[in-house]
Amino acid sequence: MMVFGKKCPACGGERLIARPAVSWIATLPTARSYACADCRQQLIFLFPFSIGLENRHFARRQLPPFFLVRIPGSTNQFARIKNISEGGLCFDQHYNAAPISSRFFQLDLYNCNNGASLEQLPAEIVATSEQLLEVNGVKTTIINNSARFIDLNQAQIKVLRACLAQYGQ
Repeated sequence: MMVFGKKCPACGGERLIARPAVSWIATLPTARSYACADCRQQLIFLFPFSIGLENRHFARRQLPPFFLVRIPGSTNQFARIKNISEGGLCFDQHYNAAPISSRFFQLDLYNCNNGASLEQLPAEIVATSEQLLEVNGVKTTIINNSARFIDLNQAQIKVLRACLAQYGQ
């Protein structure tokens, strides 16, 4: 994705963090490598454009707000899905939520409208970041987790694709 100006192509944020040049295009004399402070999207600014670097093999989709991630445990935790693809998902947890017990875990996609769920999807946390949000003057900390699906069976892949085709935007 490419946008005009020095801003994040994914979220439009202008708070950028410099990072080392890791791709051939970032080594050009006028190119600068950044990561968005808001959404962590990696990008290269090549005057006058910002070019997003995408490592995913599948397109990101937005699910309606009635879809949540359920993390089974001694007490079920629910988290809001930011985006999802066939390869993984990004979800937000409240700071006070119990931490995920391991880097490798099982999660469920839960539809709050009808109670249907796609259960026991094996996943691995690949990145975690904290974000400070202010809503109506109240500040809260959100933990943003990025996870990739690992070794999904054919039935899980089929149902996940159908879900993304029906509800994904």
